[in-house]
Amino acid sequence: MSAYPNRKIVIFYSSIGYGHISAAQAVKEEISKLNPKAQVLLQDIREFMHPIWRRIDERLYWFVAANLPECFDALFHNVQARGNSALSLSQLPNDYPEEKVLEFLKNLAPDAVLATHYGSAQVLGNLREKGLLTDIRIGWLHTDFFEGYLPRISKRIDRTFLAHHELESRWLAAGVPAEKVVTSGLPVCICNDDRGREAILNAIGLYAHWPTVVITSGKEGVSNYSAIIEGIAEGYQDHIQIIAVCGKNTRQQAMLNELKGRLAERIIIRVFGLVPHNDLLSWVKAADILITKAGGMTPVEAFAMSTPTVLIDAVSGHERENAALFTRLGVAEQAVDPKHAGKLVNSLLADRKRADAMRKAQREFKENINIARIAEFALDETFVPVVPPPDFGVENGAPVLNMNETLAELDAQVPAELELLLSYSTSQKPQRIVLENPFGHIAIRIHDTVYSANYIADPSVDPNFLQHMGLADYLYGVCRPSPLQIHTNTYGMAYGRENIGLRVSGIAPWRIDAMVNEANQIEDGFRSGKLRWDRSNFNCADIVKRILHAGGYSNPPTLLDKLGLPAMPLDVFERARAVFENDPSLRVELVAYRQIPGTHASYRFSRFPLSIRQPLRSMALIIKDSHPDSLGNAVTRQITGFGGDRRLYLEDLRTHLPIAAIDEPIQFSRSHRRLADAAAKDLRRLLEVNAALHLREFKHLKLFYGTKEIRRLLDRTLDLARIATERAEYMLKDEGAKRLRRLFIELVCDYGRISGLHIQSQKIDAYLKRFQNFETAMVHEFTNRRLIRFARASTFWRSLRLRLSRRNKTGDRQGKNG
Repeated sequence: MSAYPNRKIVIFYSSIGYGHISAAQAVKEEISKLNPKAQVLLQDIREFMHPIWRRIDERLYWFVAANLPECFDALFHNVQARGNSALSLSQLPNDYPEEKVLEFLKNLAPDAVLATHYGSAQVLGNLREKGLLTDIRIGWLHTDFFEGYLPRISKRIDRTFLAHHELESRWLAAGVPAEKVVTSGLPVCICNDDRGREAILNAIGLYAHWPTVVITSGKEGVSNYSAIIEGIAEGYQDHIQIIAVCGKNTRQQAMLNELKGRLAERIIIRVFGLVPHNDLLSWVKAADILITKAGGMTPVEAFAMSTPTVLIDAVSGHERENAALFTRLGVAEQAVDPKHAGKLVNSLLADRKRADAMRKAQREFKENINIARIAEFALDETFVPVVPPPDFGVENGAPVLNMNETLAELDAQVPAELELLLSYSTSQKPQRIVLENPFGHIAIRIHDTVYSANYIADPSVDPNFLQHMGLADYLYGVCRPSPLQIHTNTYGMAYGRENIGLRVSGIAPWRIDAMVNEANQIEDGFRSGKLRWDRSNFNCADIVKRILHAGGYSNPPTLLDKLGLPAMPLDVFERARAVFENDPSLRVELVAYRQIPGTHASYRFSRFPLSIRQPLRSMALIIKDSHPDSLGNAVTRQITGFGGDRRLYLEDLRTHLPIAAIDEPIQFSRSHRRLADAAAKDLRRLLEVNAALHLREFKHLKLFYGTKEIRRLLDRTLDLARIATERAEYMLKDEGAKRLRRLFIELVCDYGRISGLHIQSQKIDAYLKRFQNFETAMVHEFTNRRLIRFARASTFWRSLRLRLSRRNKTGDRQGKNG
């Protein structure tokens, strides 16, 4: 019956939104159509999270998404910027423990793994980059319509399935190989309800001849449904019926039930909570218009059924990116606020041509959908993940494939007459302190020639003390340029270690000539026996210093120089960088030549070079494992490779610069101005909303409801404090961030002492006092670093404390009376 043998397939999804689950289920059904015997397991990637953090994370996600839209948007773009600027995606924060995912897959031993959530795909890519999962096909279905840093994920896995041809064009423009990208469309669930419009609507007490609008915004029921309906009621004077699906949002349902009693009889509202997906699809099929947020799946399901769609700005970030593309393609219209959504509904109902044009665009959009491509990939036993040959990156073995082309592309983007090449230390086994050479290596390239000291050079064997080779051989060579060489130690460096290049252009020709002459004089001294390698007195750093000095580039001697400490590659590199960057006539740029993954070179464990002249920095580098040094963070371009792929890729990291060090306040402020502005704006809005419930209203509320309202506000203060703490740890990365973390922990402890049933004034007072201490510290830490007007937030926090204090007194009096 099936041409496919039995296969075992895992599909990872994320339960944070229903769209990822729906996509996974649809892919599973498609696989079963092609091969009914295939074993398909759906697995929530969030199950690998710590259970407590999982609950907190989901609550925080929806709190921010629903209440702090500007913060959510800024955080989204901040995450994408970090992904674009990171030297490796493995350096990004990760909520899903890779070791647990790996153990799960090892025990299950699937033939293929698919993901419908980019966080899952990123974890799988991290494992592949580490040389794992090399015998399992890895595919990812991107269920949204934004780009961000996500093409970088696609370079590390076997296949990416995209929702539209426009996205495929963006992926290809970002350098993703064509064979790794397929436009499949989204595997939407098409309504299988055979009933007609009349039967579907009559089943819920509605009329087939009345215009019908469905409002839905995910299982959390975000946005202001009441304002949307009021917008419809204000402009539509005829009969209309509205199906409002509120998900788990009971507050939304209560507000709508109250609204029904205030509307004219010509407007019928049916209010539902969390409903089966098939029921929702049936209602959308029968509706004249759908109002929904711009998630990846629900709008596309409406497009597949040719239902005109209005998008509400309920969740910012990625959904704003989705909405922009949907609007540009003409498959939906975007509302700026809930009232505007109502006006757009009225316009579409009144203008049939406008609605028909949208349906036509939706039918064209539907032509992208061919999810059989996803199932075929999962079942294709002939597809074998590419694995480098066993001699990849080994001396006299297989080199990278396109070194000359990639270096030429880099030269076109960043031309340079001179380049300093700092290579990390490397070893044959993992070591915190690389015993063989903890200080790394430094070389200098002048035009097309790299001059690199060879510490094992012998004039009786090789007349050159300085190797004279091209950059391609220095970084990616596999054949010895002369008899006395050590692969990845004197040439072919990128197979065994990380490398950073300081590229400089604009140097005067006479300076270039002087440096070349100095290199030749060093060679003459070596041949005559006057010069020999000496670890302390004439090492690679001394040689580069001498060549730079000949060109007129040198630093005044420091106290450490006068003490006779050996020259260190890291210090020479950074001091030269300072000299070049202070010369306005020069163009200076840092590029990285990243260690090639998947090689089998003898030396392949790389660590950032140490310096005995910088003991504190060196100690920190020894202790920490993963975070890059500030020098690595300043890189603007890199040449890198990906596991299983022998090609080199040039990546531009300039679009979203990484976080600057704290001692760079101008760039630091620029990088986070948007986030700080968003936080202040959202705090103001949140407080204005809370202030709408006046103190006198509490007197008429039952004790339990009043306590719930106070608890809700306390929850929000804790959520805001958590956001501030996490932002500080990411943005500040110093003792100030640690102080905020300690204060936040103390705040959580006081919060935990507040009873859930009876709000006691003394415990509230203790919590608010702790909250005030946290807020004061937060403002101090941020304003000290010249972040924008963050002190204004202090007013909002104080207002919130005041309102909580008043509500507390009311609740306490009610408790005593009860």
